[in-house]
Amino acid sequence: MWIAALHCNTLVCTIAYTAAIMIYNEGGFAAFAILKNVVGAFGLMCECWGTAVTFSDGEDLHGKKALSILIFGLIFSTTGHAQDFRDRSADAVMGRKTIPLVLSQPLARWSLAVLIAAWTAGLIVFWQPPVVISITFSFLALRTLGGYLMSYEEKDDSVSYVYYGVRLFFETKTARRC
Repeated sequence: MWIAALHCNTLVCTIAYTAAIMIYNEGGFAAFAILKNVVGAFGLMCECWGTAVTFSDGEDLHGKKALSILIFGLIFSTTGHAQDFRDRSADAVMGRKTIPLVLSQPLARWSLAVLIAAWTAGLIVFWQPPVVISITFSFLALRTLGGYLMSYEEKDDSVSYVYYGVRLFFETKTARRC
């Protein structure tokens, strides 16, 4: 693995990924709700980093490639927050420490609502899609965060998570065109 990483110019991201795995598992960061999502997202960013460098014949990350991987990782971290609402009872039985279990329900849900609103506004500003697409993004975001805020039932959280996924899919498909 290390020889391949050196040959493909991915040594730095391989070391970073290895460190993230060790911190997450052996370092116990998986036991901390917020750190779990952040370190998991960092690991995924390292995988994307290595893949991008490999497919570009060893060219370092810069510009849009680097920014895309950063945005992807940050969105992935938010996705971990969103998905943890739909299976709180199973997480509690398994002893997992997720944001919806360690924070009060209102605080956990409002923090997700703020993240969804920030991502929606930020991506609209960043990509500058046509107005009709911006309105669609905003509608999906409002439906998603409204679902999380209006009901604390796991079955309703599952529906809200589907809307979260539809919103992400729609936003990423649009990003390629903007």
